[in-house]
Amino acid sequence: MSKFYAAAALVGVFLLAPAAYAADDDKEPPKLSAADIKKNLQAAASDPAKVKAYCAMSKKMDEVGDDEKKAEAAGDEIDGYFKILGEDFENAWDSGQDSKDGSPEANAMDESVSLLDAKCK
Repeated sequence: MSKFYAAAALVGVFLLAPAAYAADDDKEPPKLSAADIKKNLQAAASDPAKVKAYCAMSKKMDEVGDDEKKAEAAGDEIDGYFKILGEDFENAWDSGQDSKDGSPEANAMDESVSLLDAKCK
């Protein structure tokens, strides 16, 4: 698992998942196909505001690393980036992170994140 995914997983586990589903405890995040993960994540690459939010989120996640205290402190900021990126992006992100390494879904996420990372300066 890459450093980026480790940081994202840490943030997601401690901060994003409980907030996203607090309103409906029975609601689970949708499981998306590899094609849907790729489509939803790569859609952000064509929107300058979403690219900016993604790049800022990526930078913040790199700063957080594996530090739980930093993840807690950055939670609201990262939630704000996910709001800008939208529900489709967040669902794809969650599905990609929850997929087994080497699966088509994980590969779709890797490819899409690489595309987005290439747009960050």
